[in-house]
Amino acid sequence: MAGVAHWQEFLSCYRRHFEVVRADTPALLDEAYRLRYQVYCVENRYENPDQQVHGRERDLYDDRSVHSLLIHRHSGLAAGTIRVILPGTDTQDLPLPINIATDSGQHDLLRRLPPSHTAEISRFAVSKAFRRACTEPEDRRMLRYITIGLFRGALEICREHEVQYICAVMERALIRLLARLGLAFEQIGDLIEHHGPRQPCFAQVNQLIEGSRAEGTLLWRYASETTQL
Repeated sequence: MAGVAHWQEFLSCYRRHFEVVRADTPALLDEAYRLRYQVYCVENRYENPDQQVHGRERDLYDDRSVHSLLIHRHSGLAAGTIRVILPGTDTQDLPLPINIATDSGQHDLLRRLPPSHTAEISRFAVSKAFRRACTEPEDRRMLRYITIGLFRGALEICREHEVQYICAVMERALIRLLARLGLAFEQIGDLIEHHGPRQPCFAQVNQLIEGSRAEGTLLWRYASETTQL
C-alpha cells in the first residue's frame, strides 16, 4: 500500500503544479511558437533566429500539426511544448522530417510504415529559463517529470487522429527516459547529426500505450486518471 500511496501523492502534486492543454487557439499556438523560439533559437541556436518572425519559431510543418502545452499553474507560464506532425493527405505533401534527416539505409525501414497512418513527434521543448525560475522545493521536485505531461499530450493526439505509428528523432537520453515510462521506441540505424547527435526511432502507438498500461507506469496512472487513452 505504501507504493500506491506514494504515486497517488506524487500525481496529486503533479496535477497541482501542471496542466496539459491543447494549443488549439491563436493565443495558445502563439505561446507554443514563442517557447520554441526561446529553446531552439536563443538557448540552443538549433535554428537561425534571423529566419524567424517576431520571436516565434515556426516551420512548414506547423499547419499540419497538433500542438500541446504544459502549463505551470502557479505562474501561468508555458513550461514545455510538443507537437505531432500528422500524416500527409496525398503524395504532394512534404515527407515527414525524419525522412529528410535520415540516410537511405534508414529510409528502407521507414518506407515500410504506412504513410497515411504514420505521424512524427517533434519540437519537444522545455525552456532552461523556466527551469531556473522554479525555486520552490516542490516545483523543483516536479521538474524531472515534465516529460510525463508532454508525452501524455502527444499520445492523446495520436489516438484522436487514429495514428498507428509514431516516429521521432531524439536524444538517446530521452529515449531511455521514455523507456522507463513504458514507452519503448525501436531505434532505426545509427545516430545522425540533427540539432546535435540524435537517434531516429519509431513505435506502434497501441504498443506504447499497452506497454505503459501493463507496467503500471506513472505515465499510465497519470493518463488514466485524467483522460481516456
